[in-house]
This record gives sequence, structure tokens and C-alpha cells, in this order.
Amino acid sequence: MTITQPDVKTLKRFRPLQEFDTAQLQQLANCLHLKSASNKQKLIELGSIDETSLFVLDGEIELVARDGKVKVIKIGPTDTLNPIAQLRPSMYDVIARTPLKYITIDKHMMTDFALQAESGEDDISVHMIEPDEATRDLTIALYQDLVSDKVTLPSLPDVAHKIQVAFARRDLLDFNKLSAIVSTDPAMTGKLIKVSNSPVYQGRVPADTLPVALMRLGMETTYKLVMAYAVNELFSGGNQAVRQRMKRLWSHSRKTAAISRILASHTGKFDPDHAMLSGLVNDLGVIVILDYLSRLEQDVNKDEDIEHFIEVMRPQVTGMLMQKWNFSDEMVAVAEECAEWFRNPPGDADLCDLVLVARYHAMLGEPGVHPLPPASKMPAMVKLGLKPQDSIDLIKQSYKEIAEIERLLQ
Repeated sequence: MTITQPDVKTLKRFRPLQEFDTAQLQQLANCLHLKSASNKQKLIELGSIDETSLFVLDGEIELVARDGKVKVIKIGPTDTLNPIAQLRPSMYDVIARTPLKYITIDKHMMTDFALQAESGEDDISVHMIEPDEATRDLTIALYQDLVSDKVTLPSLPDVAHKIQVAFARRDLLDFNKLSAIVSTDPAMTGKLIKVSNSPVYQGRVPADTLPVALMRLGMETTYKLVMAYAVNELFSGGNQAVRQRMKRLWSHSRKTAAISRILASHTGKFDPDHAMLSGLVNDLGVIVILDYLSRLEQDVNKDEDIEHFIEVMRPQVTGMLMQKWNFSDEMVAVAEECAEWFRNPPGDADLCDLVLVARYHAMLGEPGVHPLPPASKMPAMVKLGLKPQDSIDLIKQSYKEIAEIERLLQ
């Protein structure tokens, strides 16, 4: 295999690097290697947890899923490039169908490089996180248990499931039927009446009955709020250590949801309630992961090992949970991709861009195992038409509304 360094012209084809200037890309090029692959060579293995982004520069590859289904991708020598099979553990074997050239970039390297490029450092160095053998074995074990159905994903609470079934036949649904379903759950009834009278949704006359509350909220908002409150029921159980992590996770999820709603209202590009629900559920897979850890015979005590395990498994487990609950492909994409800071698919800003920026702001100041990149280097921020300082100012100005939304989701 021949290895050389790529040039800047090559890196300018990488869509996630579009916010970097020529000088910065030259520095990054010095840290990378251009590799060659022969026909039939495997570039990524099914189930791989290697945290790298694969960019194929030209040629043909095939993605082979566990069920044997094959997807062929052709890359031209001038095409703009996105990473191939980014989700980890990998859902595919990625195999070269022709001789080709490719580059792999560690995702933590991207963050480190962006931080140093922003600070103007000339001597670029990167720190890559390598999981220990026990953590790697644990990640592979959970992946295998998931694909063999040895891990049971939680089901939607009863009232949320009934609402979802009813909305699948929206043409037959009216407020009387919706009210009849919600009223079977007194706790949910009380929450919806309460939220309809909150400053976020309040009308001129207080709503003191469920039908009035639902009429004020509307069907779509009612659906999203039922789903949001149903999620709350999952954040319980486990030992004391798990409950503490659940508490921190739920706090972070509520903050992400609140900021998502504020950003959606500000940009005018997304439904605020849909954005709020998407922000709330993007980390739900962590509940499954923590439950899995609590049931293991061996102890996993090191915080950095647990955090790395969660970081690797969260996207795929959350995506699987969203699929089980019949959420839209759009929300599944949010679950799987909203931690990819340099994510940059073609087209205008999408819901994942919005939640990614909200998640970024929610994480500012929180302890973590790896630093956040500078917001100016995040394509999602640019696509939303936001400048980093403007988004910070917006969130500061909206702190009362954010606090109210977090309280409503409590």
C-alpha cells in the first residue's frame, strides 16, 4: 500500500472541511495520509468501532449490510466528498469494487485541529483517544447483543403508543377521539392542561378541561407533547450510580430541547414543537446503554471508559430506538448524526443541523471527555444563518423562556 500526503486541492473536496481556509487545510494535510486500495479490499468491517471518517477520493465501493443487501457508490475525481458509513459500530462492510484512493480522519483529530486552527497555532498537534481493550470488548459485546435481539429496547408507554397509532390514521382522528385517548391517563391529562396554561402556550382564558386544553394546543403539538412526556417515564430505575447519570442526562436533554425550540422559533425554518421533541429524544439510547451496564456481572467504574462507551454506542442505539417507536426518518437521522460536529450534507439546513447546534450550546460548560470544536467551524451554524456570538446572545436573551420550557418538561 502506497502512502503519501494529500494536497490542499484534495481536502477542499471534503464537504466537512468547507469552513477551513487554505492555510489551515495545508496544516491539516501535513497530518494526513493518502492511501491506495486494491479491488476487493475491505476498508471498513461490519461492526467496526474504529472512530474514523472514511473519504474515498475516486472509484467504486460497495456497502454490504448484515442481511446481505448491497449498495454501490460511485465517486468521481471531482465530486464533493462526504464520509462513508460514518455510524459506529459500522452497519456495513465497506469494500472497494475498483482500485481507489482514500483518506481516513480520526473524528477527535478534527476537533483538536479545529481548536488549534482557531487559536492560530502554527504547530498543529492532535490527541487521539484510544479505548482500552476492556472498553472495546464491551462495545463489541453490546453491538452483538443488539443485532441478535438479546437486548430488549424499551417500548413506548401505553398512552403514547395509542396516540401514535391514532395519528397513523390522521384522516379518522378528531379532537373528541384524541381527548378520549389522553383521558385514559390522568397524569398525562394533568400535564397537558398545565402546559396549555403556561406562558409558552397560554391563551386569554385559562383552560381548565382537557378538551379546551387540546383545542388550544392543536393536534400536532398535543402529539409531540405526549411523546415528550412519555419519554420522561424512561428516566427511572437502576442503581444509585445509574440514577445519577439518568438525572444528568435528563437535565441535558431538557436543555437541548428548550434551546432547539428557541432556535426553531428564531430561524423560522422549523416547527418549534417538532424541534423541541427532536432535541429531547436525541440521547435516549443512553438509557439503554446505562441499563446494559447496570446488568453486567463485571464492574465498569472508570468514568472515562463509561463515557467513551456511551459516546460510541449512543448514535446507533438511539437510532434503533427511534425506529422501534416509528419516528420519522428525519428524527432517526437526528439521533444518529447530531454529535457529528462537522456534519455537512448537501442542501439547506435540516432538523439535525438545528439540534446539533442546540446540543452544542447545551454542552458548553458541561464536563466532558473531549473538547468541543469552535462554533465557527461547524457547518450547521453557517447553514442556519447564525454567527456564534449571535447564537450565544440569543440564548442569553431567551434564558427565561428556556427555563420555562425546561420546567414544563420536568
